Amino acid sequence: MLRRFALVVRVLVSTAGKDAFARAMPLYMGMGLVAAVVFGGNGMHPSQLTGIAGESPLFRVALWGAWLLVGTPAARALLRAPATFFLRALPVPRRELLSAHALLLAVAELPWVALWAIGAGALAGCAAGAAALAARCMLLARPRGARELSALALLAGAIALGAPASVLLACAAPALAVGLRAAVARAPEIPAGRERSMIPPAAPALVALALVYLAALVRGHRAVLVRGLALAAIGALAAAAWARNSGRLGGGPLAAASLVALAPVALCAGAGLAGPVLREERRLAWLLDACGAAAGLRAGAVAAAVAAPLVALALGHGAVVGALTGAAPSVTLRLVGGAGLAGPLLAAIALGCVRWSARQDGRDSSRVLLSVLAAIAASTAAAWTLGDLALAAFAPAAALLAGPAAARWLSPGRGRGAAAGVGRAL
Repeated sequence: MLRRFALVVRVLVSTAGKDAFARAMPLYMGMGLVAAVVFGGNGMHPSQLTGIAGESPLFRVALWGAWLLVGTPAARALLRAPATFFLRALPVPRRELLSAHALLLAVAELPWVALWAIGAGALAGCAAGAAALAARCMLLARPRGARELSALALLAGAIALGAPASVLLACAAPALAVGLRAAVARAPEIPAGRERSMIPPAAPALVALALVYLAALVRGHRAVLVRGLALAAIGALAAAAWARNSGRLGGGPLAAASLVALAPVALCAGAGLAGPVLREERRLAWLLDACGAAAGLRAGAVAAAVAAPLVALALGHGAVVGALTGAAPSVTLRLVGGAGLAGPLLAAIALGCVRWSARQDGRDSSRVLLSVLAAIAASTAAAWTLGDLALAAFAPAAALLAGPAAARWLSPGRGRGAAAGVGRAL
């Protein structure tokens, strides 16, 4: 039995596990950077964060919601990978198939378990992990019937009311049993949706091309957008928790804290958005060449497509930080304005990092990771030391990395173009 179970786990890891890891890596990298800023050095202790969650229902619900958003794309990739559907037809006991899926899904909950275990004890960590796993399975299963809806309502009530760890664990057990079975059984039932046109007929060329890229993101890469939303929520919660715990609720310190939390989040989310947009740009290169699209139009459309979602996330980040800290309207306006300006600047920097890294030689992922980490380190240090003035440092870097010249020199074919130019000169 153990050998058969290990074989099932190995098949899941080698098929769906790779896609799930690729989806989860940017998110967990961003969370790790935010956690290093919030909990490292003279920052807050996890017990202070869990304490705030226990005292404030709004903060608790927001924290749980952000965590569920973070891991859902990876869990969906693990459950709905077509390469694993054949396992349901094999003579494998259902309990072993469910246990294998539960084991891999539980790995994604380890940071959440660690947070609550360190902050509130081992029992709280186990209860939080079981509740998160049950809630995630319920979300993916799309509950039907009285039994599933009742289990979901019981679990949601325990989370919203801040039930003790023992009660939360007792409420999570039936939801996990029902939700996991339903999520695995219904995974092949992927509904086919109807897509509507997103490009107005009379839109200017720049707007139309940017909307083409955005439509490709929305239709083919929704998980990237969800990850960006989850990262923005985590960054806002981290900034608000740090500000409330340290008592630095004035305009300047709060704006600096908001920008420090936003920088790594926006760069990770921007890198995730830039990859699909640049792939779409390369796919449409022949059509843009045939239409005589100028370099400025192409670079502007790509930059706008990457920046538009990040601007929305950044504005929401500033508003959430202001609401959770109870800031005055003038301070909230400063937070929203600063975040709104930082969003497109950080998006342009992330776009430049991804464009420079995309050389299609098998080492693109390593270069993306290193370049984005370097940008995160520099932007976080600038935000920490300069506060709002860091936006002035972001602006020239963004202009250099997202303009037509950058698109020309940082494109994957820049080496061939340079060689051709040298050949013509000789």
